[in-house]
Order: sequence, then C-alpha cells, then structure tokens
Amino acid sequence: MSDNVLNQLRNKRNRPTVTPRQDALLRREQPQAQPQEQNSLPQPTIVTELANSTAERGDTLAELKAELEKYPQTRRHSAIVLEKDLDQELTRFCKELGITVEVFLEAAWTVASTDNALTEKITTEAKRRYDQRKRVGQIKRLITMLTNPSK
Repeated sequence: MSDNVLNQLRNKRNRPTVTPRQDALLRREQPQAQPQEQNSLPQPTIVTELANSTAERGDTLAELKAELEKYPQTRRHSAIVLEKDLDQELTRFCKELGITVEVFLEAAWTVASTDNALTEKITTEAKRRYDQRKRVGQIKRLITMLTNPSK
C-alpha cells in the first residue's frame, strides 16, 4: 500500500467534531472578569470548573428533590386484568387522550369517591364482575382437573 492511499484511509476515519451541548438543567454563572498578573502561575481551571459544576449539580439536585416532594408519592400495584373487549376499548380511549390506563383509573377513583351515589353504583357493578370472575376461575379449574386426571 502506498503512503498516499494509507493517508486517504486515515483521513476518512477523522470525524468532524461536535460542539459540546449546553445542559439545560444546570445553571451557568457568568464568568467574572478578573485581572491576572503576568508573573502568576496558571490556575488549575479544570479542578475549579469541576468543583463549580459539582456545586451547581448539587443545587439543581436539591431543587429537583424539593419539587418532587410537592407531588404525591406513587406505588406500583399488581397487574390489572380486564375483559378483552373492555381492555381494547379503554386502551384506545386512553391513547387518544395521551394518558395511561392506570392514571385514568386513579382519576376515575378520585372523582367517583366524592359522590356516594356514583360510588355505590360502581361498587354494585364491581361486585357483579367479581362474582363472575370467581365463577370463570372455578370453571377453568374444573376443566383442567377433568382434562388432566391424576394418575
């Protein structure tokens, strides 16, 4: 391989540099103009910048934690099992609104719990569905037992 071809290959490997991005979450302080003495030793700017950056991150982190404290805490709940058609309809509805099924359920409970008549109506329907689910479980168990008898 000639030197010319080798240099061409090396030049192809050089990628253009990208300017460093500005982190929007970190506040940048304006640099203060300070007179420098000509005979003074150069200051370790890397260490100073790192210390300032860490302090800024600490401030930002504290602010974010303080803001987080303003919101209610969440907790993961068990998986939700829904009727197939109802699941598809509810999922489509929530996607159109740009929310999750869990958030919709949370909001529905918040609204319904303030109205006793509505809560009673929902509870009656829930009990009917619960009894239906229990019966479906019993039927499935019986089918499994009859299909796979013990030896």
